[in-house]
Amino acid sequence: MHDLGFSLLELLITVCISAILASIGIEHWKEQQLQNELASTTKQLAYFIYEAQIKASSKNENYIIHQFSSPWCISITKADKPPACSEGILYFIKPNNSVQISELSNNKSAFILGRRNMAQTMSFQLKNKIGTSRIFVSLFGRIRFCAENSYIASLPPC
Repeated sequence: MHDLGFSLLELLITVCISAILASIGIEHWKEQQLQNELASTTKQLAYFIYEAQIKASSKNENYIIHQFSSPWCISITKADKPPACSEGILYFIKPNNSVQISELSNNKSAFILGRRNMAQTMSFQLKNKIGTSRIFVSLFGRIRFCAENSYIASLPPC
């Protein structure tokens, strides 16, 4: 009569193979989460700048973009830097994720001009453990974003 069950060795090998495959899958999932965080934050910040540009153009006013640190945020005002980020006309607070901002055009403020949708040339660099992305604003107000040193599915390469 044949035994219909599995031996302890067969069961142990199956469990070990499953654990190895699960650890590979979890590592890939974490990497994918970091890519999604970077892409999402990059797009949100680009759309925020676009919203400020539309507001400046519709009201024909000049706005200044100020960068705050720890935790980072971006504030838009008509004049000097406010004491807190949330005191600006518009503000973008860092989402609760691992993305950090490393520079705003090598200084801490830039201009959006209400006339003809123009802006001071500026760039933002965002990064986390998986890669780096950049947002560019041209003189004529064109906003674009890209992934600098790694492949991120929803961002074009720089």
